Amino acid sequence: CKDTVKTGREADISKEETVYILAGSDGSPEKIIVSDWLQNAAGADTIKDRSELTDVENVKGDETCTTGTDSTQVWDAKGKDIYYQGNIEKELPVDIAVTYTLDGKEITPEALAGKSGKVTIRFDYENRQFEYVEVDGVRTKIYVPFAVMTGMVLDTEVFRNVEVTNGKLINDGDRTAVVGAAFPGLQENLALDREKLDIPDYLEITADVVNFE
Repeated sequence: CKDTVKTGREADISKEETVYILAGSDGSPEKIIVSDWLQNAAGADTIKDRSELTDVENVKGDETCTTGTDSTQVWDAKGKDIYYQGNIEKELPVDIAVTYTLDGKEITPEALAGKSGKVTIRFDYENRQFEYVEVDGVRTKIYVPFAVMTGMVLDTEVFRNVEVTNGKLINDGDRTAVVGAAFPGLQENLALDREKLDIPDYLEITADVVNFE
């Protein structure tokens, strides 16, 4: 996502934020890491930012920041871009649910461990962040647009004949990397019939599995 923050000189600064979710086998977040890039195109000496992150760390320089009230930060940018990272404990705007099936029957990941057969892993994404706006005089529910990327690396000794829906596969002989993209809520925003254009809002992986892990 992109926001705009102001410097002391009122010059516009572009802010780009990426949220990394380390998820458990059921999709629940175990750790949330947020990476921010303050793009200082104006070459400002200081950048005023607002962030709710904890354990903030400058990851590409030694510029420091002073934390004020109302989650504000003032970075001593010295004309440079600022790259920082931190943690947060907060409900995510996009919910992730992971389901597993073995030979067509739903199974928990704990019960699936060590089993063999045809396995399907499905990631469903629910956009929780929306606003009501007037569109042509009609009160309309509009979801905040998010792109959700999901990735995993599968051992070819365990996962064979891997297929993916709404994603891509890369195999180096020992491992299969799976990367999928979803845009939950975008189909509803555009009010498009799925028969005309189906915008991905889930990721599904199917494979022949030996001793699942």
